Amino acid sequence: RVKPDIVAYGRDIMGSKISSGCKSLSGTSVASPVVAGVVCLLVSVIPEPDRKNLLNPASMKQALVEGAAKLAGPNMYEQGAGRVDL
Repeated sequence: RVKPDIVAYGRDIMGSKISSGCKSLSGTSVASPVVAGVVCLLVSVIPEPDRKNLLNPASMKQALVEGAAKLAGPNMYEQGAGRVDL
């Protein structure tokens, strides 16, 4: 079994600071929202009447894995299916 399933941008992502301005963030705390946003976009293109029959965790995982873009360099144990890609 290969893990991770996919990878997402999660290094040097600019975010807002509580006081003011911006700061650079890295890690799964910034990569996870990227994937969540992609899943939301996937859901939005499925017609509402079909969502009940088509949406489940397995179908979303399949869409993410099959749509991932392979990265040059990292092996499958470092990138899984590749970088999440729309």
